[in-house]
Amino acid sequence: MTDNPAVALTGKDGPLVWVDCEMTGLDHKNDKIIEIAVLITNGNLELVDEGIRYVIKTEKKYLDGMDKWCVKTHGESGLTEEVLGAQESIQEVEAKVLAYVKRWVASPRTAILAGSSVHVDRQFLCEQMPSLVEYLHYRICDCSTIKELAYRWYDPLQPRERTVNHRALDDIKGSIQELSYFRKHIFRTREEVASRQS
Repeated sequence: MTDNPAVALTGKDGPLVWVDCEMTGLDHKNDKIIEIAVLITNGNLELVDEGIRYVIKTEKKYLDGMDKWCVKTHGESGLTEEVLGAQESIQEVEAKVLAYVKRWVASPRTAILAGSSVHVDRQFLCEQMPSLVEYLHYRICDCSTIKELAYRWYDPLQPRERTVNHRALDDIKGSIQELSYFRKHIFRTREEVASRQS
């Protein structure tokens, strides 16, 4: 957690808005977001709080149209059952998520969207939660890119085992842990960089 969790982050803090969505499929034009989790960190990957998670009320026809992978995965995780009992619409959840982000990042277009293969989440958010996307910076921080480059450029680095259970909050926590791992093993500190340049 940050040292002063009551204070909103500014641009100097390097805020990251970590998002993971679970969907009924991968077609952002036709499939639906059925779960979203959001965590916010500063640039040092320190959490501001425990984050938020919402399961979204979704018409049954979208659940009935899921492919075998989604049926199996969301069924086994319990998400499908939760969606069937969900009460909050996508618009209601969008408003709550945006309010949460504004609570911790007061200035628009300051925080960067972060996650694993987060460009996919962003495609869905552009369609179904556009006000959230508009509030964030246009840049993204994709852990998957760092992971792919790390395993290509750093031979001694062993692939890190990561359990993905396809529940949004657990998955986004895993993304933060993964980036922390690469930061520790690959990225140099400010002091190390300064000493190399002097």
